[in-house]
Amino acid sequence: MRNQIIDNIRGLCLLGVIGIHVGSVSVQTNNFWWFTLLEILSRYSVPTFFFISGFGLFSKDNYLQALAKGQIEQDSFNYTHFLPKRLQSAGLPYLSWSIFYQLYFWRTVGYIALAPAEQFFMLCFGLSCYHLYFMVILLVFYLTHPLWRLIMAFILKTSIPIGMSIIFILQLILFYFSSHNHINPEGWVPFLKNLYVFRLNYVPLYYLFIYLMGGLMALYWEKVELILVKHFYPILAFYFVTILYAEGSAFYSYNYENYDLLSLAYTYHQLSPQGLLYTIGSIWFFCAILKSFENKANIFTNIISLLAKYSMLIYFIHPLFLDIITRYYTNNNIVITTKKSIFTYVLLVVTSLLASYILDMIFKRLKYLRIPFCGK
Repeated sequence: MRNQIIDNIRGLCLLGVIGIHVGSVSVQTNNFWWFTLLEILSRYSVPTFFFISGFGLFSKDNYLQALAKGQIEQDSFNYTHFLPKRLQSAGLPYLSWSIFYQLYFWRTVGYIALAPAEQFFMLCFGLSCYHLYFMVILLVFYLTHPLWRLIMAFILKTSIPIGMSIIFILQLILFYFSSHNHINPEGWVPFLKNLYVFRLNYVPLYYLFIYLMGGLMALYWEKVELILVKHFYPILAFYFVTILYAEGSAFYSYNYENYDLLSLAYTYHQLSPQGLLYTIGSIWFFCAILKSFENKANIFTNIISLLAKYSMLIYFIHPLFLDIITRYYTNNNIVITTKKSIFTYVLLVVTSLLASYILDMIFKRLKYLRIPFCGK
């Protein structure tokens, strides 16, 4: 049975992803608050998608569910059965949409990578379009899923607080050394250089804590629901503290350390201490809010559910419309103001939703298109 709260978080994640991508346009506004809303406070979205993936996978794992209940059950996990399903659900759409965007940019920019080595390079690192790297990391999570199951089983058998604390600390150490090192790969052979330069595009370790947190919340969902209800205000307080930490850090750097807006986005992203804590706070806050609205129909939950329903297609299609919109601005010498940026955000959400609805109708009739582009 699907978890409606977790499903609806997909809709909130989409709003965040679109915000990040509109943020690249909004730097022209020089509006600190609007830009940081899009480029810093929207950054919960990417890791939260991995949280949802972890939640979905571990919620169906009978062996780990038994361990969470203190029971002993034979492990019946079958990797050869698991992997083909995931390659179809995520791998096929990734390849199809990669080809789609390569063809689109060929028509608009005039270049397409035809050499096998170039194609291998683009597909391995998710470079056909800027948002597709997420699918590469997701596929690596699927390919390495047996390892994450072993780690989860070990945590369940020993100590959840200690195990997750260690992973949290290791996560922060990885963030630090990934951002603060003096490695210069310019003299390396191209293959090793690309592995290093594009490490954020394929290494799942950067999102491991959030991924496993999703798994733990799935395995203990009944207890999580009680926490969401009984401790709503502490969750709310923690969420706002993480906002203050992220925004306060950015505000200080902008006003007292001479950071420009783009530097803020490159510093206080999801792979920073501020970003990690803010993501954790956001996930718990969204779960608590959606739990409070459970079984209560209203405009907010209806919109979020609608976005969640078409989340996959909206995720894949929205960069196309953003590119069309920004090209129109450039060709007509339109200067981006805060109001135009807000309009762009709303327009992008609406057009992507409408396009996804139309595509869904088409794919329902044409299965030979639905499987490659939707994976099912």
